[in-house]
Amino acid sequence: MRDRPKPPNELIDLLRRYEPDVQAVALATRKAVLDATGPCHETILQVYRNNVISILYSTTEKRIKDNICLVVVYRDHVNVMFPRGVDLKDPKGLLEGSGKAMRHVKMLTARDAARPGVRELLTQAKKRPGLGKPPTPGQHVVSMVKGQKPVENARLKPRAPAKNLPRLF
Repeated sequence: MRDRPKPPNELIDLLRRYEPDVQAVALATRKAVLDATGPCHETILQVYRNNVISILYSTTEKRIKDNICLVVVYRDHVNVMFPRGVDLKDPKGLLEGSGKAMRHVKMLTARDAARPGVRELLTQAKKRPGLGKPPTPGQHVVSMVKGQKPVENARLKPRAPAKNLPRLF
Protein backbone atom coordinates (compact mmCIF):
# COMPACT_ATOMS: atom_id res chain seq x y z
CA MET A 1 0.00 0.00 0.00
CA ARG A 2 1.42 3.36 -0.89
CA ASP A 3 -0.13 5.40 1.95
CA ARG A 4 0.24 3.51 5.21
CA PRO A 5 0.40 6.23 7.85
CA LYS A 6 2.41 6.00 10.99
CA PRO A 7 0.30 4.98 13.97
CA PRO A 8 -1.47 7.96 15.56
CA ASN A 9 0.27 9.30 18.66
CA GLU A 10 -2.85 8.51 20.67
CA LEU A 11 -2.54 4.84 19.73
CA ILE A 12 1.13 4.79 20.70
CA ASP A 13 0.19 6.38 24.05
CA LEU A 14 -2.52 3.77 24.66
CA LEU A 15 -0.16 0.92 23.80
CA ARG A 16 2.42 2.08 26.35
CA ARG A 17 0.38 0.37 29.07
CA TYR A 18 1.19 -3.00 27.51
CA GLU A 19 4.40 -5.01 27.54
CA PRO A 20 6.77 -4.23 24.63
CA ASP A 21 6.12 -7.59 22.95
CA VAL A 22 2.35 -6.96 22.91
CA GLN A 23 2.97 -3.46 21.53
CA ALA A 24 5.04 -4.98 18.72
CA VAL A 25 2.30 -7.53 17.95
CA ALA A 26 -0.35 -4.79 17.85
CA LEU A 27 1.66 -2.57 15.50
CA ALA A 28 2.62 -5.47 13.21
CA THR A 29 -1.02 -6.53 13.05
CA ARG A 30 -2.11 -2.97 12.25
CA LYS A 31 0.45 -2.86 9.43
CA ALA A 32 -0.80 -6.17 8.02
CA VAL A 33 -4.41 -4.97 8.08
CA LEU A 34 -3.61 -1.67 6.35
CA ASP A 35 -1.39 -3.40 3.77
CA ALA A 36 -4.20 -5.83 2.90
CA THR A 37 -7.17 -3.47 3.02
CA GLY A 38 -5.74 -0.29 1.56
CA PRO A 39 -7.39 3.08 2.26
CA CYS A 40 -10.07 2.68 4.93
CA HIS A 41 -11.47 4.17 8.12
CA GLU A 42 -9.65 3.29 11.34
CA THR A 43 -11.38 3.93 14.68
CA ILE A 44 -9.42 3.41 17.89
CA LEU A 45 -11.43 2.75 21.05
CA GLN A 46 -10.69 1.87 24.66
CA VAL A 47 -13.10 -0.74 25.94
CA TYR A 48 -13.67 -2.96 28.98
CA ARG A 49 -12.82 -0.33 31.57
CA ASN A 50 -9.85 0.79 29.51
CA ASN A 51 -8.17 -2.63 29.78
CA VAL A 52 -8.54 -3.44 26.08
CA ILE A 53 -7.90 -1.45 22.90
CA SER A 54 -10.12 -2.15 19.92
CA ILE A 55 -9.25 -0.82 16.47
CA LEU A 56 -12.10 -1.03 13.97
CA TYR A 57 -11.44 -0.99 10.23
CA SER A 58 -14.31 -0.10 7.89
CA THR A 59 -14.83 0.82 4.27
CA THR A 60 -16.81 3.96 5.20
CA GLU A 61 -17.32 6.14 8.25
CA LYS A 62 -20.12 3.73 9.28
CA ARG A 63 -17.74 1.70 11.39
CA ILE A 64 -20.18 -1.01 12.50
CA LYS A 65 -22.24 -1.52 9.35
CA ASP A 66 -19.25 -1.45 7.00
CA ASN A 67 -16.76 -3.17 9.33
CA ILE A 68 -14.01 -5.18 7.65
CA CYS A 69 -12.29 -6.39 10.80
CA LEU A 70 -11.18 -5.37 14.28
CA VAL A 71 -7.79 -5.56 15.91
CA VAL A 72 -8.28 -6.16 19.62
CA VAL A 73 -5.31 -5.72 21.96
CA TYR A 74 -5.47 -7.77 25.16
CA ARG A 75 -2.97 -7.97 28.01
CA ASP A 76 -0.95 -10.82 26.49
CA HIS A 77 -2.02 -11.15 22.82
CA VAL A 78 -3.82 -9.51 19.91
CA ASN A 79 -6.82 -10.86 17.98
CA VAL A 80 -7.94 -9.97 14.48
CA MET A 81 -11.72 -10.30 14.64
CA PHE A 82 -13.88 -10.86 11.57
CA PRO A 83 -17.57 -9.95 12.09
CA ARG A 84 -18.63 -12.36 9.32
CA GLY A 85 -15.71 -14.73 9.76
CA VAL A 86 -18.01 -17.72 9.47
CA ASP A 87 -18.36 -16.86 5.75
CA LEU A 88 -14.62 -16.69 5.03
CA LYS A 89 -12.71 -19.48 3.31
CA ASP A 90 -9.89 -20.55 5.63
CA PRO A 91 -7.72 -23.23 3.98
CA LYS A 92 -4.89 -22.64 6.49
CA GLY A 93 -7.20 -23.23 9.48
CA LEU A 94 -6.34 -19.95 11.23
CA LEU A 95 -9.84 -18.90 12.28
CA GLU A 96 -10.96 -19.66 15.83
CA GLY A 97 -14.32 -19.24 17.52
CA SER A 98 -17.67 -20.94 17.69
CA GLY A 99 -20.10 -18.03 17.66
CA LYS A 100 -22.89 -17.54 15.17
CA ALA A 101 -20.87 -15.22 12.90
CA MET A 102 -17.68 -13.85 14.51
CA ARG A 103 -14.32 -15.56 14.08
CA HIS A 104 -10.83 -14.45 15.06
CA VAL A 105 -7.16 -15.12 14.43
CA LYS A 106 -4.93 -14.98 17.52
CA MET A 107 -1.58 -13.18 17.20
CA LEU A 108 0.99 -14.10 19.86
CA THR A 109 4.10 -12.69 18.17
CA ALA A 110 4.74 -9.91 15.67
CA ARG A 111 5.62 -12.55 13.06
CA ASP A 112 2.14 -14.05 13.34
CA ALA A 113 0.74 -11.11 11.35
CA ALA A 114 2.75 -12.30 8.34
CA ARG A 115 1.63 -15.96 8.59
CA PRO A 116 0.39 -17.54 5.38
CA GLY A 117 -3.36 -17.11 5.16
CA VAL A 118 -3.71 -13.93 7.25
CA ARG A 119 -3.54 -11.55 4.28
CA GLU A 120 -5.97 -13.74 2.33
CA LEU A 121 -8.52 -13.58 5.17
CA LEU A 122 -8.18 -9.79 5.34
CA THR A 123 -8.58 -9.48 1.57
CA GLN A 124 -11.71 -11.66 1.62
CA ALA A 125 -13.17 -9.60 4.49
CA LYS A 126 -12.62 -6.37 2.51
CA LYS A 127 -14.55 -7.86 -0.44
CA ARG A 128 -17.45 -9.12 1.68
CA PRO A 129 -20.84 -8.53 0.02
CA GLY A 130 -22.87 -5.78 1.65
CA LEU A 131 -19.97 -3.55 2.66
CA GLY A 132 -20.62 0.09 1.84
CA LYS A 133 -18.49 1.87 -0.70
CA PRO A 134 -17.25 5.40 -0.01
CA PRO A 135 -18.83 8.11 -2.20
CA THR A 136 -15.36 8.85 -3.58
CA PRO A 137 -12.62 6.23 -3.51
CA GLY A 138 -10.33 6.80 -0.54
CA GLN A 139 -6.74 7.77 -1.06
CA HIS A 140 -5.74 7.69 2.61
CA VAL A 141 -6.39 5.91 5.87
CA VAL A 142 -8.74 8.04 7.97
CA SER A 143 -7.90 7.52 11.66
CA MET A 144 -10.10 8.57 14.55
CA VAL A 145 -9.60 8.02 18.28
CA LYS A 146 -12.67 7.68 20.50
CA GLY A 147 -13.07 6.74 24.12
CA GLN A 148 -12.27 7.68 27.63
CA LYS A 149 -9.05 8.92 29.16
CA PRO A 150 -6.72 6.09 30.17
CA VAL A 151 -7.01 4.81 33.70
CA GLU A 152 -3.64 4.56 35.42
CA ASN A 153 -2.43 0.98 35.87
CA ALA A 154 -5.73 -0.39 34.56
CA ARG A 155 -4.12 -3.62 33.41
CA LEU A 156 -2.28 -4.11 36.70
CA LYS A 157 -5.25 -3.66 39.03
CA PRO A 158 -8.44 -4.99 37.47
CA ARG A 159 -11.56 -3.64 39.11
CA ALA A 160 -14.18 -5.88 40.63
CA PRO A 161 -17.18 -6.28 38.34
CA ALA A 162 -20.17 -4.08 39.09
CA LYS A 163 -23.02 -5.80 40.89
CA ASN A 164 -25.70 -7.39 38.70
CA LEU A 165 -23.50 -7.30 35.60
CA PRO A 166 -21.90 -10.42 34.09
CA ARG A 167 -18.14 -10.63 34.21
CA LEU A 168 -16.76 -10.29 30.66
CA PHE A 169 -13.41 -12.00 31.14
